[in-house]
Amino acid sequence: MKTDLEKFVELYRSFDIECKVNIFDDRQTINLCGDEEDEEDRDGTVSPKLIGHFHFYSNVCFDVHGKFVSQGFWE
Repeated sequence: MKTDLEKFVELYRSFDIECKVNIFDDRQTINLCGDEEDEEDRDGTVSPKLIGHFHFYSNVCFDVHGKFVSQGFWE
């Protein structure tokens, strides 16, 4: 059975967006960014298909086992 993280990454891959997964001791995150500047600052995923206000991003958080925890929208 696939984890929520695996399903999320596969879904975005089906849209031609390759997600960068950031791994920490207690969580795994994907930062979806609208511009390349944010990609460097937030160690994130950038695609022309991800649009929004300058410097806004979405952080999708999973636990260490890949279970969805939360999604935030930030400036």
